[in-house]
Amino acid sequence: MSLLMKLTAAALWLTAGSTRRDLSGSDYLQRVDPGRAPVSAPSGMIGAGELTESTVEGRRVWRWEPRDHEAGRELVYFPGGGFVNPLVTAHWLIIRRLQEQTKAAITIAQYPLIPEHTIHDARRFVDAVYDDVAARATTRQLFVAGDSAGGNVAATLALRIRDGGRRMPDGLVLLAPWVEVSMANPGAWSRQRRDPSLRCAGLRAAAVAWAAGASLDDPQLSPLRDSGAGLPPTLLFQGGRDVFHDDVVALAEKWRSAGTRVRLVVAEDGFHVYPGAFWTREARDAYSVVREFAADPAAVTR
Repeated sequence: MSLLMKLTAAALWLTAGSTRRDLSGSDYLQRVDPGRAPVSAPSGMIGAGELTESTVEGRRVWRWEPRDHEAGRELVYFPGGGFVNPLVTAHWLIIRRLQEQTKAAITIAQYPLIPEHTIHDARRFVDAVYDDVAARATTRQLFVAGDSAGGNVAATLALRIRDGGRRMPDGLVLLAPWVEVSMANPGAWSRQRRDPSLRCAGLRAAAVAWAAGASLDDPQLSPLRDSGAGLPPTLLFQGGRDVFHDDVVALAEKWRSAGTRVRLVVAEDGFHVYPGAFWTREARDAYSVVREFAADPAAVTR
């Protein structure tokens, strides 16, 4: 592990204490601020191109077209946040670096969140956003990406697209995706001793609220439960300190066995969504793989 990664992990342990406590019990949803809202894009991003807002299913959607974007290449991004927290500055920084590597125009979709909403509200919005981008006559190449809970949203969207016979994205880019929401894997509970940010009990409570009575084993909630057959090339990034590690490794193996092209990049001492620490060598290496993937998804996942 690089020195910068070590220092960043140490800083997370020092600064995320209250967050870990909030996530340690099922009552943390009762403390959610009902006035929370997505953070606006940093001014530097706005200056680097055109950032516009539109409305889909009554909700705001951002579209960022940097001056250097490649015409016809599109990426839809779903931010993480445990199904409860909205877009934050760290997401915009990830989005910026994904754009630098893919040269895509990026649509950023903040789906409805718990406890005010459930997966049923979010699904309609997510599908509508994707279908709008996919239906554009100018869309030549289309990627779907997301981190953490947003990675879950991206993966389950791909399952619905496959099962519904719609236009499949050319590739998925998933950063530490939450692929088994029941948190039933003993490895997750063991690994949380090394995870500076996530706690399994709170995550499971969030998943129950998100599911709104549906079984957490449903592949539309836990994509690890799907065979993974018939999906587009998939690029996964995972940290070894992350409670999601074992489930993401299992998903990569399962989807590969089903014939889907998958590349899993693991930073053994990386924390949750480690590519967000863009100042580290590990994150730079991750974004280099993203650049290669955008150029030829099949080759990178072969």
